[in-house]
Parts: sequence; structure tokens; C-alpha cells
Amino acid sequence: MNSTFKDIFYHLDDQLTNTADDLSDQSKKQLFNQVKFYIFIQEFLEKITPLLEEEEEIKGYLPFSPGPNSSIGNVGFMGMAYARTEEARNYVKTFNDVRGNRLMIFTDKRMIFMTIVEFLEDQTYYSYPYEAIESIRIKQHTVSYFDWEKRFAPKRVKIHWYTFDFQSGTNIFTETLDEKDYQLLMEKIKTIEPLQKILITDKVQRSSTFDYLFSNINLQLKLFIAVLILAGLLLLIIGWILPLLSFASAPIFESSQHFARLLLHSVTII
Repeated sequence: MNSTFKDIFYHLDDQLTNTADDLSDQSKKQLFNQVKFYIFIQEFLEKITPLLEEEEEIKGYLPFSPGPNSSIGNVGFMGMAYARTEEARNYVKTFNDVRGNRLMIFTDKRMIFMTIVEFLEDQTYYSYPYEAIESIRIKQHTVSYFDWEKRFAPKRVKIHWYTFDFQSGTNIFTETLDEKDYQLLMEKIKTIEPLQKILITDKVQRSSTFDYLFSNINLQLKLFIAVLILAGLLLLIIGWILPLLSFASAPIFESSQHFARLLLHSVTII
């Protein structure tokens, strides 16, 4: 269901830039092969319209879901939520999702981010005006593995994923992107004029030291790895090195005790 959610908004985003190619019956059949998806999305878009300021125009959509994007806080125990309103319950039933599906809306003035179920429940969303963003961090990461489909000639495969991070005023946004999301984001940066003026970097930038330390996932990951290494070294010392030193020093200690007894016996005889 999450892939359906993303596919719908990928197509809606494409329609914004290809207005001549209106939503055909064939497109509807492919993307909205179940009527409930189409009905929900149309009703959802109607709820977004009142969020826009006068003459503000939507320029694109970037959908997020667990798997291709971040899952922390969106699945499992952290992703639990209770759908109270009828609209939220219908959404959960339709997409089999609670807090997993999120959406970034690009307008000509700002970015609007929301978790779908939270927006349906309480109209909760976050606004990031372009003028308040000094820089955007987009960093490529690479993971490689061996594809053993051909047993005697494994092929090394590389997968790229990206970090999308920025601060707008006091609000901080961080997300992970797959290749398709990255290409879509770069398209928005190139075509939306206010975004073109924002510095694109691979470094994390924050307005304060506190924000840099406590909202910097890259730094937190490095610190976590360092703590794991230190913990491993500590366990190695306690579990192996100290016992080996104790074992090595035991014969010396016993010889010293034997020498002391002999010395005491000699002194007694004299």
C-alpha cells in the first residue's frame, strides 16, 4: 500500500509539470486501480487548498514512506497512533498505514510537510518558508553488496541513498531519500526559483551549537559508532586481557610466597 501512496503522488507531481497531458482514463486505471485510493486523494487535496496563502501555487509533491525513506518514529512501537476521526480511520483502512506515509508539498513560497494521519486528525503540518532556509544538505551515501544470483560469478552491486536536511527558522527537517526521490528533489531545486537561491551543501549547518549537537543525525551516528567501539574495547579488556594478566602473574606470586616461607624458616633455625 505504501508504494501505491508514493506512486499516486509521483503521478500528481508529474501532472503539475505536464499540464498538457491531463489525467487520462488509462492513467487513472493504472494508478487508481481501486476507486477508494482515487476518492481519498481527491478529498485530501481539497483539504490542502485552504493551507495556501493568496496566490500561493503548488509546484510539486515529494512523498515519503517506510523502506525507501526513514522508518524511525514511523513504524513499530514508535509509529503507533490511534485514529479518532472518521477520515483518519478511513485512511488507515484504505492504505494500511498509521504514521508511515508522509508528504512534502513544494509551493512557490515554502515547503509544507505533514504526516498524513496527523493532518487528518488535528490538521498538524509544518511550514518551511524558503526565505528562512540558509542551506540545504544533500549528501550521497553508498552501500555495496555482492549479488549471488550467479553463484560462481557474483556481481558487486552499489546502492545510493541520500540525506535531505535543512533548518528553517527554529524548525529542523531530516529525511532519507532513494534514487528516485533524489532526482525528484533536484528537479524541484532547479525549477522553483526561491529554491535556486539556497545554498546546496553536503555539510550539516545549524543556527546554534545546541541544534548542531542535538539535531545532527550524522554527528549522532558517529558518536554512536564511537561508543560501540569503546564499549567493545572495554569488554575485551575485562573479558580477555585482565584474566590473561592474572593467569600470567599467578606463578610469580606463588614463587614469592614459597621464597618467603623458606626465608622465614632459615631465620628461625639461625
